[in-house]
Amino acid sequence: MYLTQPLHRGLQQSPDRPMTVCGERIRTTREVADRVARLAASFMGLGAQEGARIGILALNSDRYHEFFFASWWMGGVAHPINTRWSAAEISYALTDSGTEVLLLDDTFAHLGPELREHCPGLHTLIHCGDGPTPEGMLGYEELVAEFAPAPDVRRGGDDLALLLYTGGTTGQPKGVMSSHRGLMASMYGSMLTNHAVHPGSVTLITAPLFHIAAFCSWHNQNVVGGTQVFLPVFSAQAFMETVQRHRITTSILVPVMVQAISDHPELERYDLSSLRTITYGGAGSPESLLHRAMKAFPQAEFTQGYGMTETGVLTILGRQEHHEGGPRLRSAGRATASVEIAVVGPDGAELAPGQVGEVVTRGDHLMLGYWGRPELTAEALRDGWMHTGDGGYVDDDGYLYIVDRLKDMIISGGENVYSAEVENALAAHPAVASCAVIGVPDPQWGERVHAIVVLRPGHATTAEELRAHAKTLIAGYKAPRTAEFVDSLPTSAAGKTLKRQLRDARADG
Repeated sequence: MYLTQPLHRGLQQSPDRPMTVCGERIRTTREVADRVARLAASFMGLGAQEGARIGILALNSDRYHEFFFASWWMGGVAHPINTRWSAAEISYALTDSGTEVLLLDDTFAHLGPELREHCPGLHTLIHCGDGPTPEGMLGYEELVAEFAPAPDVRRGGDDLALLLYTGGTTGQPKGVMSSHRGLMASMYGSMLTNHAVHPGSVTLITAPLFHIAAFCSWHNQNVVGGTQVFLPVFSAQAFMETVQRHRITTSILVPVMVQAISDHPELERYDLSSLRTITYGGAGSPESLLHRAMKAFPQAEFTQGYGMTETGVLTILGRQEHHEGGPRLRSAGRATASVEIAVVGPDGAELAPGQVGEVVTRGDHLMLGYWGRPELTAEALRDGWMHTGDGGYVDDDGYLYIVDRLKDMIISGGENVYSAEVENALAAHPAVASCAVIGVPDPQWGERVHAIVVLRPGHATTAEELRAHAKTLIAGYKAPRTAEFVDSLPTSAAGKTLKRQLRDARADG
């Protein structure tokens, strides 16, 4: 299995079908394939060897699409970077991974000099925006025009293909290594189970492509053939206008997007009848929101996907369950066609249906491991199983229910936030003696990041000041939206903060 295969197939079967749409630019499969081969040649001409990490820090676009294929075409590793990270977090990921070439669009080109200064292995910056190419950077379109097409080296199988950094419980992001085989196995399994895309479908890519869910949705459409439409920045109005203009048939959304569209006052002004499938994921969705969304899109079929960067899509709650409603709407669905899941106790033994334990999974869809972190890899991949850190149970029919996140991960607006990262940032404030960060229910974000803080004697601060301080060290979406001040934190006999107790006391948000 190799990830460039869908481009070769499309070139053979439908070379003149529109493959990408970005603003006013429409390119056929034939045009995309030629540009990909030229961009890959430019990477090699700039000194990148097979296995090199090629990064991109950009909003969704047709050039993002070409970047993925070109990275694999020359035998490299695609390294998409979270656009919501701080410059310090971005620098860490680039340095830790040894990324050599970085593409930046107009939105992030201003970070180029700082990243070059702090990342010694980063030798080439390519401007992939529409504006003038900044000084010290190479122009994307000039490179495509200058280099002759290179042949596809067709690396595949267990070769490293994708490097996605995810937040870490120790305060540092860790790079998840995914192979060609693993990604294709995950996508084939979800496609056989979900049936969201079909040959000739038109997929709207609005969730950011540095997320595994958006990546899988994008490549699923490539596999079957069809058209990708790219929305750089989400807004409910932009989404509705794009669906109407391009007759979008499928899209993947996080719940905060579903809510914004469903509650938009001008929803009925737009013709959204082409939209046949909406897949959502990234956070638990209240049943009331699902019912509003299904009412807003009566012609569309809803499906939910659950998974993680390390595994791709694990389970899907299908259209039939959404139509039927009932308690299964609270589940994460059942394992996809390529996935085996189980729930195990502390001793690793599989638990009976209804018993809560840790969700584990095995199969070809698993990551290769964490970049440069053999200890963390061994901890996560034990006895052939990936240990997700999520607590849950399965019912008698194999439906998975997630009841808690064992790693204290918070999902706010579809973004993963690890409490340890936020706590480390807050602890650096001179007024903070100790703190705990939890997720509390929020009607807009699903969960919001909430800090519970014990102040040092004789010191004072405010929630606003703590938020501003945290944003200097971590991405803005990770900074606590709210904070409260207490005299002490509840702890166990071993001195560990009892976060479950804190969450339970604030379950109403």
